[in-house]
Amino acid sequence: MSAIFRTAIAGWALGAALGIPSLGAADTPGAKPGDDAMTCEEIATELSPYVQQIAPSIQALASTQQQLYAQGRQMGEARKAEREALTPLATAGALDNTGASKRAYQLALMAQMAREKSENEAFANSPLAKENKAQAEQLAAQGQQMQSDARLQRLMQLAQQKHCDKK
Repeated sequence: MSAIFRTAIAGWALGAALGIPSLGAADTPGAKPGDDAMTCEEIATELSPYVQQIAPSIQALASTQQQLYAQGRQMGEARKAEREALTPLATAGALDNTGASKRAYQLALMAQMAREKSENEAFANSPLAKENKAQAEQLAAQGQQMQSDARLQRLMQLAQQKHCDKK
């Protein structure tokens, strides 16, 4: 099955998960004569323009999500190294009867936690995070708009009835 068709099926499933009602029987708005005889390939062909309409938004969102993921992983790796650097100080704190090493460790840990909180806030408010949020909102709006297209709904219903997503 083509990637376009899988994307269309995923979009329909998202609509269903959001509680958007499916359309009913043969008198369904958007129905055309011969719909019941359509093959999965014919349904996919007719769905193609809808998928092409929304694909750029999906691709843009996926791109910013990948960038955010890469930045998050990089930040996580840096934090892991910083935490590992504190391990000797923690060990020294456990062995130091004076408590000086323990206090130094606690101060270093608190400073690291404050720095991480600040980094998290900066990350959440970064231009890329804001762009990602705007793209997600745009995609959701496009999806909502497409949900009102009776023909699209009928095609998605046919695809489900014919189990096209499993072929």
